[in-house]
Amino acid sequence: MATAPARGKVSYEVRIDAPAALASLLQDQLDLLNNRDDPELDEGQLQALLHDTPDEARKLLETEGYFHAEVTVQTESAHHYLVTVRPGEPVLVDDVTVRLLGPIRDEEDYQTRLAAVLEARDLPMGAPFRQSDWDSSKRRVLRLLTVDRFPLAKLAVHQANIDPQTGRAQLSVDIDSGPRIEFGQLSVQGMRRYPVKVASGLADFHEGDGYSLQKLADYQSALEQAPHFSSAIVNADMSKIENNRVPVEVEVTEFPRQKLELGLTYDSEEGPGVRLGYDYYNIFRRGLTGSVLLDWKQNEQNVSFGLALPRQADGYGHSVTLALKDTDVQGVQTRALDTGIWRVRTRGKIEARVGLEYLQEREQVDGVIDNNTRALVGVFGWTRRDVDDVLRPRSGTLLDVNLSGTLGNALSNTSYVRGYSRAAAYWTPVPRWGTRVGRLELGQVWAKDVDQVPSTRLFRAGGANSVRGYDYQSLGVAGPNGSVLGGRVLATASVEYQIPVARDWALALFSDAGNAARNWNSFQLERANGIGARWMSPLAPLSFDLAKSERDHKIRWHMSPGLVF
Repeated sequence: MATAPARGKVSYEVRIDAPAALASLLQDQLDLLNNRDDPELDEGQLQALLHDTPDEARKLLETEGYFHAEVTVQTESAHHYLVTVRPGEPVLVDDVTVRLLGPIRDEEDYQTRLAAVLEARDLPMGAPFRQSDWDSSKRRVLRLLTVDRFPLAKLAVHQANIDPQTGRAQLSVDIDSGPRIEFGQLSVQGMRRYPVKVASGLADFHEGDGYSLQKLADYQSALEQAPHFSSAIVNADMSKIENNRVPVEVEVTEFPRQKLELGLTYDSEEGPGVRLGYDYYNIFRRGLTGSVLLDWKQNEQNVSFGLALPRQADGYGHSVTLALKDTDVQGVQTRALDTGIWRVRTRGKIEARVGLEYLQEREQVDGVIDNNTRALVGVFGWTRRDVDDVLRPRSGTLLDVNLSGTLGNALSNTSYVRGYSRAAAYWTPVPRWGTRVGRLELGQVWAKDVDQVPSTRLFRAGGANSVRGYDYQSLGVAGPNGSVLGGRVLATASVEYQIPVARDWALALFSDAGNAARNWNSFQLERANGIGARWMSPLAPLSFDLAKSERDHKIRWHMSPGLVF
């Protein structure tokens, strides 16, 4: 039942007595209601609207499959009217026929595509007939053809034969596929600093391959992610088709050949720091990228070098890295040299990487431990980012998995296998009620001699993005003189509720738990609870947290980027 007051030259009210879904339709579409605010509406026009309402309502109800509806309009009192609807039984879909005509029938995957088209319709047999579902079904099945090899496909014949007497609908649609369209010549505009192949080499298709809208979208995404370009537009203009081939036109805007980065940083765990970076994007005039990064903090100094080849059409990129790192955390001093060769593929939401890494490390603990280790390791990593906004996620999931292991004892003190994974989930059922965040982290090392595994490949917990309320990497295996050593196992988890309080600001309530230990038998869960603030800055979200540990009941504060990873 719906009531609609009206304010115009003639003031009146209308009630609609109908099932909820149909009442909503009539409320939105009936002229009797849509014209109620017309200042020129007079008594004569109102009577005309009342007279026309039953026929108008029945036509609207037919779009929902009700062809035997009874509609009456009654005057309850002066300028108070009741529209009563008795819809009857809806017409049901008795048969659906979809035919694909044209050259698509010669394709090897014709039967597969026909099955996909039949599956895509919104009106299965036995369902109530609705005009909106019929229209959307035609659009969906047509789109399945136009996005892959047949962009000129069109509806040839489409009919909906309704028999109101039997209450049955027979639907049929014939689709003319048109000719098979292939990719034509690829042309790139805007290249002034870099070789054209830096852009053209990112295309996962060649001239003569079947047209695919997804491949064009993937190509544009690859160009936008490349370090050489600030923007890119990829277009296949169907008006320029010749000999059933469509040319692909690309317009790019280049970044300068080099970039210098200088920044001051602050971390609640490490204090103030300096970051200096330099990138050059056209080494040897072949589009190779070279980078140098110096990151200095009070207890951690890192200098790294990298050389990356342009990403190829198959989505793979290759790089060589070298890093020197000194750290002094929780009484443990480490000096490490880490070099590797990597093969990385980014496609859509997924990044996959394989590599060969050599690590050489020296670990010292207050003169009690002085350990030199080395390891030659094969690495596999897989990351999936499926969130609505990478910088400001409110819904979706993140998953990262890493598996590495030594190549026997080759160039390694001991053989080991290391597994590590982390995940996060964001859920925002109603934006004004806030976002729920869950995080989980697991890791384990299997080794013949854990003391000969480089300490940077073992696990410690505590601090921002771990178990808040505890000092940075203060959870692990107790070492000499109060130091904290890495453990073979790791598990941390967190639940958080972010409540919007102002534009770009949210209040966060959270609970963390976890630890790192020598093995699962000695693993003891440490817990902390806290409150914090989230600022969605223009660059990235920032987190400010206060957390109280359950171990020593101290309150500690943490500041960090608000991204899980």
